[in-house]
Amino acid sequence: MERSESQSIGDILRLAFQDNCMQDRLDECKAVEFWHMVIGEANAKECRRPYVRDGVMTVGIPNASLRNELLMNRSLIRRSINDMIGKETITEIRFIS
Repeated sequence: MERSESQSIGDILRLAFQDNCMQDRLDECKAVEFWHMVIGEANAKECRRPYVRDGVMTVGIPNASLRNELLMNRSLIRRSINDMIGKETITEIRFIS
């Protein structure tokens, strides 16, 4: 048996994710991890862990003043997360108490 072309494991996994429509879910998981970097560790500790479903990130924030501040900067936060991912993954951010 002869090898015609060698591929890296990363390339094979990337193709498998794309073929099985898992890339979008993987990008949503990345967005959750980038949340802490975008808003800062101190603010992130005040929030519940965000989750993403169908492009909508939902974050629980019991502190009303922090929720208000993040609400005013929602579009900047969304843009920053999408820039870090490299594509438009997050379409909306919702803040709940």
